[in-house]
Amino acid sequence: MQLELPYPPSVNHLWRRVGHRTLLSRQGRAYRRQVHNLLVAHRTRPLEGRLAVTVEVHPPDRRRRDLDNLQKGLFDAMQHAGVFLDDSQIDELHILRCACVPGGLVRVCVMPLTPTEPEAVAKPEPEVNPQIKPRTCLKCGATFDSTGPGNRICSPCGRANAKLHLNEAQVQKQRGVKRHNGEVVSPGTVEEC
Repeated sequence: MQLELPYPPSVNHLWRRVGHRTLLSRQGRAYRRQVHNLLVAHRTRPLEGRLAVTVEVHPPDRRRRDLDNLQKGLFDAMQHAGVFLDDSQIDELHILRCACVPGGLVRVCVMPLTPTEPEAVAKPEPEVNPQIKPRTCLKCGATFDSTGPGNRICSPCGRANAKLHLNEAQVQKQRGVKRHNGEVVSPGTVEEC
């Protein structure tokens, strides 16, 4: 879809504060009406899906202007006129500064984006490690995804163990001691759930 539209107001002139509210300015409302009236002749259904937009900006004079200050007013007016459902559909955007034209204008080309990968092609299934299965942590009793029979302590408990600077004799002394929630228990004192 190719459109030739009037030069939009800068985002600096698009909004006004009235008390505690922010409203579309008189200049912004006029531009929105102007774009709507021009596009009534094109009266097509709003474009759906992801879009690519190219904007050729022909400023009214040679003053320094930020091109990014024009996008908001332009795209909101086009959305209001029914060119697309929402300006968040735009995934690809190109803005070009062109030669000055008295009064200024913008030429806009809006096209649907072609998908980069065909939807019909099935994506490969991620590899599943058959060793991974839910296990109960031997230290805290929480259920976690274990990477194999040698992994019987959850990550938080493993990090806590790493912070304990035990020597080999202390590690050997701890082996075989029954614990429940970190406390040493004698056999038979743990209640079965």
